[in-house]
Amino acid sequence: MSSLHVTNPIADRMVEILFEDVTLTSREKILYPGCGVGELIAAVERYFEESVHDPPRGVAIDTEKSCVETVREDYGDYIEVRKQDYLSADNRLDSFEFVLGYPPVIKWTDLSEEKQREYANSFARVSPDTNRIDTGLLFLERSLHVLTADGNGVFLTPSTFKTDETKSPFRRHLAPKVADIEQVDLDSFEVKIPHLLIKLNSPEAEEFSPAASSNRPKPGEVEVELMASATSRTITNPARQIATCFPDLEVYHANDDAAFVYLDLYYEDYDAALVYDSPIQMENLRGYISRVEMEIRDEESVIEHVSRLQDSDCVDASEDIGSIIDRLGRDGERFCFVGKPTDPEGIITRFDLNKIPVYKQLYVLLARFEIQLRDIIRTHVPDWETETEVYVPTTFVNALAPDKLSGATLGDLLKILSTTNEMERIPVDFGAHEATLTDLKDLRNAIAHYNPLVHTMSNDSDSDWTAGTLRDRYNLLQDIVEL
Repeated sequence: MSSLHVTNPIADRMVEILFEDVTLTSREKILYPGCGVGELIAAVERYFEESVHDPPRGVAIDTEKSCVETVREDYGDYIEVRKQDYLSADNRLDSFEFVLGYPPVIKWTDLSEEKQREYANSFARVSPDTNRIDTGLLFLERSLHVLTADGNGVFLTPSTFKTDETKSPFRRHLAPKVADIEQVDLDSFEVKIPHLLIKLNSPEAEEFSPAASSNRPKPGEVEVELMASATSRTITNPARQIATCFPDLEVYHANDDAAFVYLDLYYEDYDAALVYDSPIQMENLRGYISRVEMEIRDEESVIEHVSRLQDSDCVDASEDIGSIIDRLGRDGERFCFVGKPTDPEGIITRFDLNKIPVYKQLYVLLARFEIQLRDIIRTHVPDWETETEVYVPTTFVNALAPDKLSGATLGDLLKILSTTNEMERIPVDFGAHEATLTDLKDLRNAIAHYNPLVHTMSNDSDSDWTAGTLRDRYNLLQDIVEL
């Protein structure tokens, strides 16, 4: 009775959905109605190849003699194969914990009058005068009758199940028992007919709660969406967000004693400050003073140490965080002002690189980096679990991260690539950078635990993290994710 050829990727996905969140014993049985040439039986075999469990005992049914003979020859040693009509009222079947099938689509008008009367007597939603019905939906309803109280069935069905008016009686009947549903790629079939994968619960099972849906997209699909979100700008005017702005910005009077201002800068731990003729009214800006450039001599006012604010001293409020990290990481660039030389609104120092917007920016880049590493491993090291000794605990949220690799840390991912000699697939010239992958791992840990990213204002330290250290790591990370 079956006419649709199911490709391995679809068959494998159907099996994954069928057995997810299932604890198997040796007593379970599986039914393959409309088994065709056994594509789904082969997929179940593949699923259990590396499992400590054996596949459930199987029964395969089809009306086509050639299909029955093929399946019996290939799988008859451990699958019971029967030539019979799955929908027939005379067909007596045991109960099964699992049903797996791709119901055939046969026009109601192509059935004999005898078959039409038989099905009308067997199924409540079919009458003898029915002129349009998808017999595949009868397969789904029939399967509900053979499932055990905690059983599950997975089926491939045309997408019209959701919309076709003639299917509404079956849709209303089956909808409460749908536990999972996902679209199948059109490229999976020679005939471009949209299909769905549908998972059904037994009629005796507890009522399905949409909040507990087991719908699990492929890892790559999830991460493409995450990548799109990660590349969108989420911070408005980032320079302003990390600056110290008015009214918190310290300012001085042009006539203030230079020694007092110098000591006050040290006391407040400021690198620079603005100087006005009228600080309270913020009128008549004279410029700025830099603590490291002040040389205190005799009695003098701070105006003697003021530098006029230039365009090169300022950044726009919308300047991106990466540019600020790059700027303040250079030798001698300890601060910059936000705004225009004639109207500054704040100052950014190296210590401001420890503020939340910087963490958010780096977190986004690190997330994109980890997505790239997982993609490399899935493509080039699909058997990483057997090829390495890396252990990844399955403590992640299955609904969003369907494979074990999604729970791996950055250190795990780098270790997998290192162990399998695939590090060269990371798209960057490491010789052109001062930072290393170990530095990125350290940065990831600092971000995760909200440790300071810049420990000292100087770039001369060999032991502490400096703005220059952050700049080197940022540039490496940026180069990797942008390539």
